[in-house]
Amino acid sequence: MITKTNPIWPIALILVLLGYASLGVAEEKAAGVKTLSIATLAPPGSTWMKVFEAWNREVRRRSNKTLELRFYAGGVQGDESEVIRKIRSGRLDGAAVTAVGLAQIYRPALVFQMPGILKNYQQLDAARAALTPEMNSKFAESGFQMLGWADVGQSYVFSTQPVMKPSDLATRKPWVWRDDLVVPALFKVVKSNPVPLQLPEVLGALQTNRIDTVLATPVAAVALQWQTRLTNMLDFPLTVVIGGTVLGQKQWESLTPEQKTIISETSAQFHALARKNLRADEEKALASIKARNVKVATPSEADKAEWLKVGAEVRKQLTGQIADQALVDRVMAFSK
Repeated sequence: MITKTNPIWPIALILVLLGYASLGVAEEKAAGVKTLSIATLAPPGSTWMKVFEAWNREVRRRSNKTLELRFYAGGVQGDESEVIRKIRSGRLDGAAVTAVGLAQIYRPALVFQMPGILKNYQQLDAARAALTPEMNSKFAESGFQMLGWADVGQSYVFSTQPVMKPSDLATRKPWVWRDDLVVPALFKVVKSNPVPLQLPEVLGALQTNRIDTVLATPVAAVALQWQTRLTNMLDFPLTVVIGGTVLGQKQWESLTPEQKTIISETSAQFHALARKNLRADEEKALASIKARNVKVATPSEADKAEWLKVGAEVRKQLTGQIADQALVDRVMAFSK
């Protein structure tokens, strides 16, 4: 079940929770418990957090309660660029992030979600499996241990007014994530002027009409309550959005060999579960959106051709900026 949760908590409550968390960590250290602190924007009760909580229970069981994962959900530790900085400085151990966060560590990870480069999850799975060994080594070179790849979902255009073809975006006020490197290129191609915001600011901007369009996954649109303000959806996914969970390399090296084995094995198990659950919940989210009187529009073949043309132009502009031509070609090969 997908839970609607507002990710923006009152500041006082956040401080209280963090205070209690600090006390808890001190007690656990005294008791000989190793706690890994992991931040995420995923809201409490969401698809991802349910899996993370199950993952922590298994880690505790496997380690006889001497190792545990403490997740800070809903963005209470800051946006993704901030949590990556906190990991580098040792104030956090890890983070479960989207490709926006992964790009702060290793920019070519964004190649998987260039518009139109991969058309479905089967292609994504094949491309990611083929490239994971070398990408994991690149993350390690940058000071991070990749624990597992995740999915955020397929991205659709949600809006207050119908958007059928790329040129319709020119007159809209779309949101763009401040730290994103891919979507701004798309808006540049279609000659739109997006409003840069961090993710926790999006709902408020929709409520005040500061923005009227978002590119989002169905699960995120429901979980973050964006679909309550957006009455139109274009039934044509533009990209497959990815993510992953990372630990700082120093934090990883602080684990014993037995703890590394537990984290590695359980991470593979629960990230596979997260991907499976996300894909099932995406279908449920789409059904929920359609049941809420959201007008779902199917583009014509001509409109689809225009979107694909835009995707090709975006890939051309981003090649060399986020990934070289050889890597783009390797990923594109899985879409044939």
